[in-house]
Amino acid sequence: MSSNSNDNNSANYRMSYRDVAMHKVMLQDVIRTDAYEKAIAEVVKPAHTVMDFGCGTGILSMFAARAGAKQVVAVDRSPFIQTAKKIATQNGFDNIDFYHDDHETLALDKKVDVIVSEWMGHCLFYEAMLEPLLELRDKYLAEGGIMIPAQVSLHMGLVCDEEIEEDINFLKERPYDIDFAPIADAPLQQTDLLILYPEQILANTAHLGSLDMHTITKADSPRVFTGKVTPDTQAKVTALCGWFSTELSDGVSFGTGPMDSPTHWDQILFPLPEPFYVDPERELTITLSPLTEQVGKEQCWAWSISDGETTIRVNEQEQQQRAQIDVPQGKI
Repeated sequence: MSSNSNDNNSANYRMSYRDVAMHKVMLQDVIRTDAYEKAIAEVVKPAHTVMDFGCGTGILSMFAARAGAKQVVAVDRSPFIQTAKKIATQNGFDNIDFYHDDHETLALDKKVDVIVSEWMGHCLFYEAMLEPLLELRDKYLAEGGIMIPAQVSLHMGLVCDEEIEEDINFLKERPYDIDFAPIADAPLQQTDLLILYPEQILANTAHLGSLDMHTITKADSPRVFTGKVTPDTQAKVTALCGWFSTELSDGVSFGTGPMDSPTHWDQILFPLPEPFYVDPERELTITLSPLTEQVGKEQCWAWSISDGETTIRVNEQEQQQRAQIDVPQGKI
């Protein structure tokens, strides 16, 4: 990719986080915000220096200052950080230093005791912040320092719902008596963000793995997450559903799945190109792989389901690449 393309991606990211509406949505997520406030209050001590990476409005920085931190370092690559500083000043927090930087440009003269970050995107990886966070941790977290969150986990469920099936097959049903064959299969191979309910997935779900934020390295970060699940009943599965859970600190956690209290993260739907019939007598293997790791770039995924005899695999990136056609201007 050209440097100009990279610049445009970064610009798109920065512009998106200037939007107050986006920050408002996150602040209105009481499950998320209350959990972070509680974890920070339990972890931060008066002698601590705390780094808030990707600080947004500075809410986590202000929680750290309110918890008694000696100093708080708030870092964000978006120009919105100027507004975050104004908010902190408006509320009398004078021990927060704001840095308009990212993991590559930040330069501090000492290490920090705690790093707090709300880095998780949809299904963990959507915002591509994990590797930048690990770089900052390795460079600036003091020995024995604390990460908030401490651990994150990835989960998948089996979707069995007629409305979901009808939706992803809509273009195949000749709506308005028009044949949409050139694009009819696309929704069966593209992810979608939506809210699912417990009755739309089977009771048994797959745990695809956990990341210990204190010890995981960039080299150890899995490229493919794999989990096993035995269905609780016979069913026709038309999609998979992905979400994450997190342990912010000892005793403070929340989840973002269909069985959890709603959060702004919702869930990601991973459709299957054809129905997959499951049975309690056949254990399933489910895989999920985040394929895009660049901030500002569209996130793509690969996913699969197998019972040992039948396997369905989807690679969203490959599907998009096949669909990309350079069309000249004018009549074609």
